[in-house]
Amino acid sequence: MASYAAFLAWFVLLIVFSFVLDFLWSRIFPKHGYRWFITLGIIIHELSHAIACIFVRAKITRIRFFAPHGGEVEHAPPKIPIIGRPIIGLAPLFGCSLSLWGLFVLFGYHNSLPSIDFSAAFVQNIEALYQSALEFFRTYSSDWTFWLFLYLATSIAASIAPSSVDIKNAIWGIIILVVIGGVLIYFNIGKEGLETFIDKYIGRVISLGALMEFFALIVTIPIYFLKKTLTSRAPF
Repeated sequence: MASYAAFLAWFVLLIVFSFVLDFLWSRIFPKHGYRWFITLGIIIHELSHAIACIFVRAKITRIRFFAPHGGEVEHAPPKIPIIGRPIIGLAPLFGCSLSLWGLFVLFGYHNSLPSIDFSAAFVQNIEALYQSALEFFRTYSSDWTFWLFLYLATSIAASIAPSSVDIKNAIWGIIILVVIGGVLIYFNIGKEGLETFIDKYIGRVISLGALMEFFALIVTIPIYFLKKTLTSRAPF
């Protein structure tokens, strides 16, 4: 159960990182200008929803990448009950992660990827992620292609987590899936297979997303405070 609880904690952290980035960028860029900065991520996010709709047989009525409040995919209720809405809501987590993996392979950085050990202490994993980020910067930051990679990866990472609307639409299904997973592990029903799936596959998804969001925060936080300082000193 400890590994399962750690997995859920990392999932929540991934969402928190995404919301913090959204908060910071909305204040760094004028109006909704930051949405143009993360255009690639928005497109992949919405296409992930659309593909999930096809998978759970939810008829798509409209796709918009640049609606006033962000992108959206309008669809009919899924024909697969209970898990249909969570699959649609959480689809960007997997779609964006696969896209990030593709970027790592394209730029030749895939051998530098960390992975989260959910059986280890949460603080220990945070420290390992921090060290991985520093080492990654030290190794590649002198190459201009690294900064191109960082921009593209940041755009995708900022869009990786489900939006507040996604979570609202799928919240009960997510709760049911979380409870079912906990019950299966507690009563040792398929526990080994579920834990292997979490450690081997979901762990990679979450660690990749968290790593890139962490990179984005490292770059974004100083810019945010610099702009805040300059704005406060500007003459009236």
